[in-house]
Amino acid sequence: MSKQIYPDINQVVVFTLDDIFYALPLDNVIRVIHVVGITQLPKAPDIIAGIINVKGQIIPVVDIRKRFGVSSREIDPNDQFIIADTGKRQIALWVDTVSGIEKIVSPQHIDTRETLPYAEFIRGVAKIENELILIYDLEQCLNLNEDRELGQALSNRLE
Repeated sequence: MSKQIYPDINQVVVFTLDDIFYALPLDNVIRVIHVVGITQLPKAPDIIAGIINVKGQIIPVVDIRKRFGVSSREIDPNDQFIIADTGKRQIALWVDTVSGIEKIVSPQHIDTRETLPYAEFIRGVAKIENELILIYDLEQCLNLNEDRELGQALSNRLE
């Protein structure tokens, strides 16, 4: 029986990319919105699809397909953005669908260091209703260089 490695994760927002289930801790999620037009952001890191304006706030859009090596595609009108807080900044994660909020109980959640040592962007794996769900680590969303490049690209846009 596995123990809960991240006791702070009680509920997650579950989303899909190409029929694979992922999740974010609910505490990091600000809101979910339908896809809107993305404005290109020159000199941004490759993982940044562009920026959107949400209630007057400019938010970078992260194409996590690139992070996970999932094949890129054009935006579909049914796609969604998960507005989330990384601890450093707010970002919008471009996902296929958001299926809802799920509760994680201790025996369902396992440490990826034991099972997926190569998955640096995955915080854990949970089994919910016979589905394995990869819990995305928002703290690893952007590496130091990407965060610096993004900050510079955003400040250049404001000049």
